[in-house]
Amino acid sequence: MRFALDLHIHTLLSPCAGIEMIPVNIVRRVQEVGIDIMAVTDHNAVGNAESVIKSALKYAPGLGVFPGIEVTSKEEVHILGILPSVESARKLESMIHSHLVNPPVKDSLAEQLIVDEDANFIRYEEHFLMGATDFSVEEVSDLIHSFDGIVIPAHIDRESFGLIYNLGLFPPDLEVDAVEVSKFAKESTLVNLRRLIPPDVPVLFSSDAHFLDDIVPPRSFLELMDKSFDSLKEALKNYGSVRNHKTGG
Repeated sequence: MRFALDLHIHTLLSPCAGIEMIPVNIVRRVQEVGIDIMAVTDHNAVGNAESVIKSALKYAPGLGVFPGIEVTSKEEVHILGILPSVESARKLESMIHSHLVNPPVKDSLAEQLIVDEDANFIRYEEHFLMGATDFSVEEVSDLIHSFDGIVIPAHIDRESFGLIYNLGLFPPDLEVDAVEVSKFAKESTLVNLRRLIPPDVPVLFSSDAHFLDDIVPPRSFLELMDKSFDSLKEALKNYGSVRNHKTGG
């Protein structure tokens, strides 16, 4: 079956996200624009992933939701990790938090809210999530893979926090499952990026949504057996199964 996906969506836990990014608003908006599978990818944290999963079960039946995280490496590169379970996501988060360069803080410009599926307050996240870890890009990739996760360097077409712009190249030994480009990336940009990344690596579009209006109709589609994590991982491994709007993959 052909499914539309967006694997990069933030909640109000991310310091730079809008207060309207509560679980119920996200899952309803995602379904409204035609997305079948999404991932919750807050900066260096997974505290709201389970709440979005539960909210989808209540308010958006049929929507596939995976726990994820957007990790900042010491080179200031953003890397998405999509995890098979909330438990594995929490274990990864614990490792990330122990390697954040900035110490825990109680007072910051953003509240970094953790809420339940109905947006009831649970607690504040005390680690400052916009900081970097002391992990290299390769170490982030290895860490995510150690939890059986999917590794996707984020928005590689962008100068800010993009893999290629920050490192000057695609590291030849970097193990990734796909790469992500911005939702409105142009064909010419994709052609240029294709010359810089391994030919067997899928290119996916994601919204990197920080506000509800950022969630737009999808441009990436996968042929999957179902909406399970294993099916997603298998489809990315079999690069020929990936079909992107206007790019052919």
